[in-house]
Amino acid sequence: MKKLTRWLTAMGLTVALLGCGSAMAAESPIAVQLDGQALTFTDAVPQVQNERTFLPFRAVFEALGAEVAWDAETGAISAVRDGKTVTMLPGSTDASVEDGGVTTAIQMDVAPYAAADENGVWRTYVPVRFAAQSFDCAVGWDQANSTVILVDGAKVLAEAMEGKNFTYLEKMAAYGEKYNEGIWNADMTVEGSMNLLGAEIPLAATAKGVMADSTKLEMDMNMKMDMTNFIALMSAMSETELTEEELAEVAVLQEQGIDLAMRGDMEQGVLYMNMKSDLLTASGINAEDWYKLDMAALMEQMGMDWAELMAASKQVDYTALMKSAVTSISLTDSATAYEQVKTTVETILAGLCDEAFVKEGDEYTAVMDMEEDGVTVTLVFVMNMKNDEVTAYVVGMGMSAEAEGMTMTMDMNIGMLEDGKTMGDMSMDMAGLMGMEMNVTGSYTPGTTAPAVEPPAGANVVDMAQLMANEMGAEA
Repeated sequence: MKKLTRWLTAMGLTVALLGCGSAMAAESPIAVQLDGQALTFTDAVPQVQNERTFLPFRAVFEALGAEVAWDAETGAISAVRDGKTVTMLPGSTDASVEDGGVTTAIQMDVAPYAAADENGVWRTYVPVRFAAQSFDCAVGWDQANSTVILVDGAKVLAEAMEGKNFTYLEKMAAYGEKYNEGIWNADMTVEGSMNLLGAEIPLAATAKGVMADSTKLEMDMNMKMDMTNFIALMSAMSETELTEEELAEVAVLQEQGIDLAMRGDMEQGVLYMNMKSDLLTASGINAEDWYKLDMAALMEQMGMDWAELMAASKQVDYTALMKSAVTSISLTDSATAYEQVKTTVETILAGLCDEAFVKEGDEYTAVMDMEEDGVTVTLVFVMNMKNDEVTAYVVGMGMSAEAEGMTMTMDMNIGMLEDGKTMGDMSMDMAGLMGMEMNVTGSYTPGTTAPAVEPPAGANVVDMAQLMANEMGAEA
């Protein structure tokens, strides 16, 4: 009997996945739009489960030009387009994306499922956002018209790239690529200041360490801060004077500073830190403890993909950056969504292609301005070229945003210069309440010893996320 039940279930799923069923259009309170055109569902219709929208597996993927299949042995469903394969299993949040011979495991927040319709025909439904974004689609929701918005970003990107060349960006990527592979000794110097409520806090730091493949690191840093102005401000606001003991602690921070050791694997998004200072020891912080920060988990909580961010940051891959930009666009109006994505893509590509660069001597510069929802962003690419090869480059970004009567500005430049030298600077101002200015200079030289990416054996490791949760619980 159990065997017969399995056979009947398999037959039902096969019929669903092969698209058999009524040829008449089915109705649903939820509409779906792809590239500005309404999708028609001839059998299964979109469903809402636990306030999440699910689309019929075959219908949505075939509309995107993918070939779909079902594995009768495992029950897994898959879709293939342009060399990329997306695989899911009904009832499970585990999924995988295979692209270019590399398979990446993905954890979905909801699982696809199979269900029988009113005629007893089995259908498979997949979560709309994961299904669409796995093939580089922008996804949105038009609340007023109960419409799921899908824009095929890969298709829009391919059309916008026609007739454009990106050789300058490709040369820039080739120059920086050598520092993404192998072992490099790093030597950095930081100078700058923070500004809190108008009080300037000068700071300086030196750092030496080792990096491997641009993601694994072992770094030792000493940071000194002059808190005199800030302490004076706080004393004036509270109308209290610091004791001699407290003044001595401030002097320690300025003269001795804080020793900071860092180890980590940025590919995994995990960073470990150890802090040593007489001031910290006096405050009860154990100098032997290591603190763990799981940045990938924090990014996931904010709905961002750490692996995707790292992949984009390691190289100037304009197609990867564009696909990431497309999937992050907020779409709320089905009448204008397609043109919104198309215009965004065309604007960015126009600022990145060869024609955007202006030559002056050996220097090539491209400037791109974008504005949306009160946020203005300026991107600047500057590179020096000799004998048709890049010898140095600087990438800059400026941003200004207004919200609730407050203005925040930020400017940042990062560059790889000649002979392994590197630079970076950043300035930020948040409505005059908080600000920061940093200048980083340094160099990379070939290394031979790989960095240690974890604390020493036997060290006590404190999870910072758990520590913060405990502190917040104690305050509550």
